[in-house]
Amino acid sequence: MKDIVVQLIRRFVPTAAQLGDWEFLSSAASGKPVGWHDLEDFRRVLILADPGAGKTFEALDRAKKIRDRGAKSFFIRIEAINATFETAFEVGTATEFAEWLISNEEAWFFLDSVDEAQLETPRALEDAIRLFGARIHDARERAHIFITSREDAWKALSDRSLVKQYLPFGAPSDEATAETENDVSAPPDLQVFRLAGLKIDQIRLFAGHYGVGNVSAFVAAIERGNLMSMGERPFDLKALIRKWQADQALGGRLEVLQRMIELLLAPLSLESSLPKIDTDKARAGARSLAAAVTLTGRNIICLPDGLLSADRIEPAKVLPDWSEAELAALLRTGIFDDIVYTSVRFRHREIRELLTAEWAAELMSRPEARTDVEALFFRTQYGEEVIVPRMRPTLTWLLLLDETVRDRALALEPEIATEGGDPSHLPLPVRQAMLTEIVERIAADKE
Repeated sequence: MKDIVVQLIRRFVPTAAQLGDWEFLSSAASGKPVGWHDLEDFRRVLILADPGAGKTFEALDRAKKIRDRGAKSFFIRIEAINATFETAFEVGTATEFAEWLISNEEAWFFLDSVDEAQLETPRALEDAIRLFGARIHDARERAHIFITSREDAWKALSDRSLVKQYLPFGAPSDEATAETENDVSAPPDLQVFRLAGLKIDQIRLFAGHYGVGNVSAFVAAIERGNLMSMGERPFDLKALIRKWQADQALGGRLEVLQRMIELLLAPLSLESSLPKIDTDKARAGARSLAAAVTLTGRNIICLPDGLLSADRIEPAKVLPDWSEAELAALLRTGIFDDIVYTSVRFRHREIRELLTAEWAAELMSRPEARTDVEALFFRTQYGEEVIVPRMRPTLTWLLLLDETVRDRALALEPEIATEGGDPSHLPLPVRQAMLTEIVERIAADKE
């Protein structure tokens, strides 16, 4: 599918006050959604978004538009901010930056993206922010700085402190600082927004630009299949369009994600020098890597010739029977993000969770492995059986693939089937019993 630039008016939702690093996992937000014109007035802004939501496109496009109207504007990838700073500009130039430093003009900087910077080394973000802060030090009062990040890559406390330390706005006295810290109504040193998802009319416009003939039928299929959480992200929406054009149908979430996996694994060699891999082998490899990421919590996967470190997955250890060329070919498929610093991530969280569930289901088809695999999802705590928190998202898919696990999980927490996965694929009697159990628990709590 050829990429087409579709101009959409995106909105940004202010977040609620953040209390700790894990607060960003909440969808809580406060305030009215705003557009770019409102954001441009702020001095320090963090834009959070899911993978595939379009944050890089939005930042790059806005930098170009500001520049087109005659103002100073720069787009820089955070991972490119190093000793050769002058070569890092994708919008704007080093010469224009130097001119701005000695002028009295304001400038808008778009720094993209925290998660890609972290692929290099754990300290890459700090090094980049420190270097950028030193470069703009004398003119930082005239700088509007926008930083983009995946939500799961931003550490609310420690990363915010980097911005406060190296990219401060204003230089208040000690007395003023004390007053500000005691004033809860004072503007924060960093405004935080989430990039809002696409609305129905935007999905229609997007689909029309990508050649969907019957847009109304396509949108109806998204709504009928409970696929809006995917349709609201441009990257996922393109995948839905691709499936629609291939099958003239979408189906439910399970069918869509399984078909997406097939389509994303289909071009198994993007370079003529890389081998073509059997489709079944490729899917098995993707499952194993997904399980490794899910179980370890390490999201970064090295290419065979990449930088190895304790915080990254080494694919050769996960797939020891694969050649380096085969591993390189697999990691270059659409299942994974573009390569940054010889490393990749799974592009889509739900696809990774489904692949992990498939990996677990395949293992449990071997009787000798079932006990060990089930122990990854259930454990006994203080004499009671509970579901392992880290594995809950994967378990919502495994419910559809293994009856024994399904019955065990629903007996503990019937509501888990509503947290993700595709409940429409559960047998009707199971859904009826699950709903009855949930209603009874709610009624009991109110008594």
